[in-house]
Amino acid sequence: MLVAYFFGSLNRGGSETLVCDVLRQGDKLPFNAICIYRNEGTMSEDFRNNCGRLLKLEKKDNWAKYLLKLRRTLIQEKVTIVHAQTSLNAITAVLCTLFTNIRVVTTFHGFYFENAPKWKKWIVYKGSKIIAFVSDYMRQHYIQKGIWGNIDRYVVVYNGIDFNKFGDITKRSNSGNKVEMCMVGSFGLTRNQMFVCKFLERLNNQGVDFHFTFVGIARKGEEEYLEECMIFCHNHKLDERVTFAGLRHDIPSLLKKMDAFVYASRLDTFGIAIIEAAASGLPTFVNDWGVMDEVTQHGKFATLYKSNDLDSLCSKFNDFLAHRDEYCLRAIEAAKEIRKTYSIEEHIATLNRIYREVCPEKTPSN
Repeated sequence: MLVAYFFGSLNRGGSETLVCDVLRQGDKLPFNAICIYRNEGTMSEDFRNNCGRLLKLEKKDNWAKYLLKLRRTLIQEKVTIVHAQTSLNAITAVLCTLFTNIRVVTTFHGFYFENAPKWKKWIVYKGSKIIAFVSDYMRQHYIQKGIWGNIDRYVVVYNGIDFNKFGDITKRSNSGNKVEMCMVGSFGLTRNQMFVCKFLERLNNQGVDFHFTFVGIARKGEEEYLEECMIFCHNHKLDERVTFAGLRHDIPSLLKKMDAFVYASRLDTFGIAIIEAAASGLPTFVNDWGVMDEVTQHGKFATLYKSNDLDSLCSKFNDFLAHRDEYCLRAIEAAKEIRKTYSIEEHIATLNRIYREVCPEKTPSN
């Protein structure tokens, strides 16, 4: 069985990081894999260094010619399954595999597709043998909005994380020093960094000695949101306490230096940053948005506060400040469970079960 992971570009994102971690397993994978992409990106080097077979297939002509070229490539490579990570790539995969035995699996990583035109939905829903969602909250949301076909084809596949790159779980204790905190995530409608900024103003007014690092850049077209957060912090005299660090590639080492992780979500569909922080043994605070409630197992892996409620977050965090050692011990135990639940190995095992269901026997491409 040969699975082709299909991308438009290799720019850094949640799905690209996930697939890179999958392919990095190499000979440990229970299936053969290849990555096919159109354009280079910020993760190109990561893919080339760690991920075995890469095949760049540029779209130099119109889409019709590209589809024919992609179809020939899939047949020549004897690909069994194409696994698409976006709706555009799912449509491309379905169209180029028509009248072949190549099966399409699609993963939805966001809520964007619910407002897609009916013709796009028809192609993806009818052409994909399996549609995977990264949380059950997200799956139920799409079901309520109306999906077509057998509901058994709509499954949950939690994202997996290669925890080897995070090293050992870091033990923390109350040192009495300045409280170092951070939040990781791009600035835009998905997350609510402004809420965290208002929380930091409250802490500052309480006289708490802290430093906070925002990691992430603004999403394209949403640059004003980052600017609003920076202006708010400046106007409330938080410049020396808050750092906007932009894009960083050393998240594992950064988390080791932190005392707490504070996150506010509006539309996350899984929350990899939350899982990474909690899996590092870091006391983690996140709002009770449905997805976060699910992936933290109703607060077992993190401290949940009421969404958009500053009093709720401040109350939870003040309790942490008063009992830091207890929170750190609970965080260490939670990290052990998280590393079992959301490991890249568990993710791959789930993928393998789905692939074997879609293609129980090796099927020639044509």
